[in-house]
Amino acid sequence: MPDSSSFPLNKHSSGPSSNAPQPHRCNEHLEDLLVGFSSWPMDVAKPFSVFWQCLQSKPGQEPPRYSQQKKTPSQS
Repeated sequence: MPDSSSFPLNKHSSGPSSNAPQPHRCNEHLEDLLVGFSSWPMDVAKPFSVFWQCLQSKPGQEPPRYSQQKKTPSQS
């Protein structure tokens, strides 16, 4: 059996990292999409579009978050 010190499981790291895991930069956009799935009537087309734009964007150039515009009786 090979010596575990000469066979690292992750060849890109030299030891334990002190950095805490960070959420993906589009995580909040994904949460907006999941909220759309759990609401009635389902609202997924626009949140998915914004989430997809975020995935395709460069870091720091993410689109603004989607916010569902709920109509109140006074807006009708």
